[in-house]
Order: sequence, then C-alpha cells, then structure tokens
Amino acid sequence: MTEFELIESCFRSGTVRDASLMVGNGDDCLVWHDAAPLAMSIDTAVAGRHFPEDASPERVAQRAFLPALSDLAAMGATPAFFTLALTLPTPIDEHWTRRFAQRLVTLADHYGLVLAGGDTTSGPARVISLQMHGRIAQPLTRSGVLVGDEVWVSGQPGRAAAALPAILDGREADVPGDWLDAYWQPQPRLSLGQQLVGIANAAIDVSDGLVADLTHLARASHLNIELAVEHLPVAPSLSERLGFDDAIAKVLAGGDDYELAFTAPAERHNELLELSQQLALPLTCIGRAQAGDATVSIRHNGKDYRSSWPGFTHF
Repeated sequence: MTEFELIESCFRSGTVRDASLMVGNGDDCLVWHDAAPLAMSIDTAVAGRHFPEDASPERVAQRAFLPALSDLAAMGATPAFFTLALTLPTPIDEHWTRRFAQRLVTLADHYGLVLAGGDTTSGPARVISLQMHGRIAQPLTRSGVLVGDEVWVSGQPGRAAAALPAILDGREADVPGDWLDAYWQPQPRLSLGQQLVGIANAAIDVSDGLVADLTHLARASHLNIELAVEHLPVAPSLSERLGFDDAIAKVLAGGDDYELAFTAPAERHNELLELSQQLALPLTCIGRAQAGDATVSIRHNGKDYRSSWPGFTHF
C-alpha cells in the first residue's frame, strides 16, 4: 500500500463535516476559515514510551487521541478539527492500520472533529502526532490564579498511574477494571472546561501529575498553591489496594489522568458543586492559592506532607 492509498483507504471515512474547512485532505495545505479564535495543541505518542508496543490498534488510537483532546478541554475550547502525522514501521501492517484508523475516526466522529489533513511516513517505530484545534472566545489559561482562589480537581486521579506497571508487565488481570479504564480510555473533560469559562480563573489538564501540573499554575501566576491531603479524591480501589501513603502518592504525582485542575473564587464554591451534579462528575476542592513563592505545598491536617513521587517527565 502506498502512502496515498493508505490515506484514501483508511482515513477518509469520518462523517463530521464543517463549512469552515475550505481545503482539506489531498492538497498541499489545509485551509480553514473561522470567525472564532482557534486554540491549538499538539501531542506525540511513541510506541514503547507512551503505550506498549504490543497494544491493540484500538487502544493505541485511544491513548493518542483522547489525551490530545484533553488540552482543548483545559482551555475551555469546543473541538473543531485535527491533523494527524503518522509514522509506521515497514512493511506496513495493513490490518493493524485499518483497525487503528477505524477507532480514530470513530472517536473523531463522537467528539465532533474533522480530520482535516496530515502526513504519513515510515520509521523504526509507531509514532502518532495529533494536532488539535478548537474554537474558543475566552480561553482559560495557567496564569489567571488569584490570591484566595480555591483549587479544584475533577474525577479521581491516580488510577491510570497505578495501572501502568501491570500494563507494561502484561499483568492487566491483576488490577481493577477502573484502573485499566482510566489508563486506556481517559475522558477529556470538554463539557466541564467549556462551562468553567466565566467561573474559573485558571485551568490545566492533569497529564504529568497533580502536583507537577499545579506547579505550572503556581509559576505562571506567581503564587503559592497549598493542597490538603485529607481533601484529595482518592478512589476506593486505590486506598484498598495500595494503602494510604501509596494511594496519595499516585493521586499527587501519578500522571496520565487527563482530569482538569483549576482555580476559582471562593464565592463560586456552591456553583461548582451544582455543576458537579449537573455533569455527574466529581469536582473536589483540594486547596487554596495564596501569596508565596510560586510553588505547591502539601499539608496533611495542617502539617507538612512529603511524597516521594516527582511526577512524570518526558525525558
């Protein structure tokens, strides 16, 4: 299969259409015309680094697509289109590629994105780069944290990181199903991000670990963020399997969660609790922003708490 046969055969079956796409797949550039500002983000997933080399093509598509989409959620954007750069080992495994493409296109249809263009090439390993674009009028950024803001997080972070050792060792049967779902099918919090616009002052998606990502907010806003361990949303399966300290370590620094961490004025507290019920999504107040040294401090019942996990690093 040639490059162009692969594109025509595997990546033209999506059902989403958008009048803003003036020129799409098949030309030198895509041309998009839109009245709204666009938020853009790019993510790369590498076999052996971001997903096991023997993972099914459907799972690989999910692990590449869903985390990339999470960046739009963190900005409060509405998905519009994406581009795909795909590196495949030769000879091309057509069966694998068709299954990967089918799952990718299904996800794109579900979330309302047009596959507008991209590139394919051969290489020593599977590498998937997805650039996401979303419409946005008022972006949530990392630098908007204000003194006195409450710090919130969605969902129950930590389970994806807890699953990873078993996934890499081929022991998936040994861990709870909710851990595997958290790793293989992360849920980009698009509806939450869109509804946080006008409520939250700053937001970020939790990809590298809760502390590591909140540190980005603290540094961008030049404030201290203080977390209360006793308020963290620990999934029962984590505490039952790992015990308190190890469960807290996963929540604070595990990464791969793709939940949203955000700050909002204290007077919006009840509004956020109502939003949690409306979305059927846990939203938990876990700390507060204060004047300080652009770091994250962790307290447990008022005392310093130390975690040995530094968070995920890409190098």
